[in-house]
Amino acid sequence: MKPRTLTIGSFFSVAMAATLVGALVTSQVRRPEPAVANTAEGQSRAGAGNVLGLETFRDIARTTNPGVVNINTSKTVRLPRSRDPFRDFFGQGDDSERFFPPSPEGERGGRGESRTRTSLGSGFVIDDNGYILTNRHVIEGADEINVSFPDGKRFDAKIVGQDARTDVALIKIEPKGKLMPIPLGNSDQVEVGEWVMAVGNPFGLSTSGGNSVSVGVVSFKGRDLELGVRNTSVEMIQTDAAINPGNSGGPLINTRGEVVGINTMIVTNGAAASAGVGFSVPINVAKDIIPQLRDKGKVVRGWMGVTIGPMTEDLAATYGLDEAKGALVNSVNDGSPADKAGLQPEDAILQADGRTIRDNGDLSRYIASLSPGSTVKLDLLRGKDRKSVSVTLGTFPDQPAEDSAGEPGHASLGMTLRDLTPAMAERFGLPRETHGVVVMDVEAGEVAEDSGLRRGDVIVTVNGQPVGGTAAFEQAIAAARPAGRARLRVYNPQIEGYRMIALRLQ
Repeated sequence: MKPRTLTIGSFFSVAMAATLVGALVTSQVRRPEPAVANTAEGQSRAGAGNVLGLETFRDIARTTNPGVVNINTSKTVRLPRSRDPFRDFFGQGDDSERFFPPSPEGERGGRGESRTRTSLGSGFVIDDNGYILTNRHVIEGADEINVSFPDGKRFDAKIVGQDARTDVALIKIEPKGKLMPIPLGNSDQVEVGEWVMAVGNPFGLSTSGGNSVSVGVVSFKGRDLELGVRNTSVEMIQTDAAINPGNSGGPLINTRGEVVGINTMIVTNGAAASAGVGFSVPINVAKDIIPQLRDKGKVVRGWMGVTIGPMTEDLAATYGLDEAKGALVNSVNDGSPADKAGLQPEDAILQADGRTIRDNGDLSRYIASLSPGSTVKLDLLRGKDRKSVSVTLGTFPDQPAEDSAGEPGHASLGMTLRDLTPAMAERFGLPRETHGVVVMDVEAGEVAEDSGLRRGDVIVTVNGQPVGGTAAFEQAIAAARPAGRARLRVYNPQIEGYRMIALRLQ
């Protein structure tokens, strides 16, 4: 009897202690204040004290959802005769389909015909005037942009500005009532393991009413990824909050109801949906360029005119360095600010304006943060010698401006050609000073296609003569016509190599 009594007494003692501990813990978990958008009345932010409670994500979803929009775009393109492996270079395929899906209507038109393509993405309101942030790849090349809110209201939108380097775009609607902007947080303060919520339009589901939300944590901070311009990167926020095609441009929100990132891309490993590895552009990156996007329509950055690479431990040893820090100059563009300042290939840049350079991405971002005309003092190693070089920066040759994507191409021999710009050359992996013409489109059944030319090819010579542009191409073709064919040297971006083609002229 006594052992039983002790056992029962011990049981009740433990139960009483557990109850008291539970009451104490419950008293410490305060129900957070609802997340409130940053309206004109200056309402308070979410989660006072940033304490996570059972209703935190419910309240954040309630208060931020009205500020997240579905973006529907349409543009007229031509269908190739077969699947085009170069579509991603022209913003019409692999990239866009990876991030936002075609609408249920699909693509109308037969192969080789013009047709209207419609696609879906996400965005979010940042102020009462109707400005909306999204990804550039969501609206790139769009002829029409339509924005719809969870309450069913729809608006036509116009592009205010876009930036290829960061894949950020600013669009605007003309609101007819009160909007619910979502406050922008500080992405520099985001920590790995912090809870976040992704809101948006995965697979176009919000067209049937309401945004979708998913919850996860920040998996990594500062993942260097190349977005829209070759040899430049953005330090992305990695998250396991489910991000799927259609989420692009939507907000990544912290537990205070603030936007800390723009959901931009996913790694699927061949799957069609989220694999728990998604990436967001830090909101501080967007905040830094919003004024220029609003005022200029683009971002003007400083530019040195070099290609740079990382410093590995083995390479550091060849310079007599104890640490693998710094950026290596791989090449210097002729006539660039770096060339004029005397920078040379194999220079190891260790400091810029007294700042230690951790790696090539660190230097690239610092230079891009400066205005053209700024002078930067670089401390570097040339062989074993330490030197200081001052570079007066030029203007970064932004991809959209140089590519002149809206300009009509030149029609010739069943294909559409455009002069190769330095920015396009760099994007294709060619030296910026390369000259030639880019095949923008190929007509089905015409001589260009029959000869083996494909969209995305870069024609650099005709019968051994360099091609400086479409005018030089036509002159070379005219000279070759009596022979009935012309020999073309063509660079292929997909295989990153050259091939020879006999173009029939009769």
